Order: sequence, then structure tokens, then C-alpha cells
Amino acid sequence: VYDIEQVEEVEQYIKDLGYNTYSMTSYRNEMKDMAQMIQLILGGLGSIAMLVSAISIANTMTMAIYERTKEIGVMKVLGCELKDIKNMFLTEAAAIGFLGGIIGLDICYGLSYVINIVGAQMGAGDTALSIIPMWLAAFGVCFSTMVGIISGYVPAVKAVKITALSAIRHD
Repeated sequence: VYDIEQVEEVEQYIKDLGYNTYSMTSYRNEMKDMAQMIQLILGGLGSIAMLVSAISIANTMTMAIYERTKEIGVMKVLGCELKDIKNMFLTEAAAIGFLGGIIGLDICYGLSYVINIVGAQMGAGDTALSIIPMWLAAFGVCFSTMVGIISGYVPAVKAVKITALSAIRHD
């Protein structure tokens, strides 16, 4: 063929004649299917990990509210606005999500480096087997920060609903 776009059409024509064919396009399609399957599996694992981290952040924020109940009561008695109390806990949750995203990104870059080193030793040469684009890294950190904020929202609302009197009496 003169153009790579014609390979599949010609290959199908030859198969219709009753012959077996194999081309780099067939190999590429098999590799593409395998890569999609791997992405699906890794995406599922990532989703489970994100759910677990969201639950962990919510749990951490709930415990922080219970530990600082008296402080919340004192802030309310001193006239602190409710939105400031809520924002304090949301900021803390966002910081937890952000730091988790940075740590996860560091782990990903480390694994990517190891994969590229091992690949180079196994014959891949200068070809990078693992590349993490900057837009993906930035999206990952922003996404983990948003997961932190969303996970901390319910505990922050609970902190606002605590009455000053019951908070001060809390032991």
C-alpha cells in the first residue's frame, strides 16, 4: 500500500479471499487493546484508592472536630463567624488533599524513573517507556485537592452546627 490508512482495508480484502494476513497494523491494534485494558484496570485501582483517601480525609476531619470541640466553642463565644470556622476546616482538608497529591505525584515520578531505567537496560535505548505530562501532574494535584475539600465539607458543616455551650462543656 502507499498509505498506512489503506492497510486495514487491504488486509481485510486479503482475508476475504481466504488467506491469513498479519501486518504491523494488526500488531498495533492488539497493543492498543492491551493498553486500553491496562488503563481500565489501573483506572479502577486509582478510583478505589481515591475513594479510600476521601473516606480517610473525612474521618481525619471528623476526629479533628471532636478533638477541637472546645476550641470551636471558644471561637463561637468570641464572635468568630460561622463561615470562618467552616473555611478553617475546609482549608485543612484541602491541605491534606494537596499534600496527598504531591506525595502521590512524587511516587509516580519515582516509579516512572525506575521504569525508564529498567527499560533502557532491557533494550529500549533512549526511548522513554513512561512519560508523565505536566498537565496530568497538575490535574492530579488539583483533583486530589478537590477531593480533600469535598471530603471535608460534611465535617466542616458539623463543626459549624455545634452549639457554643455544648462545645465548651465537652470533655
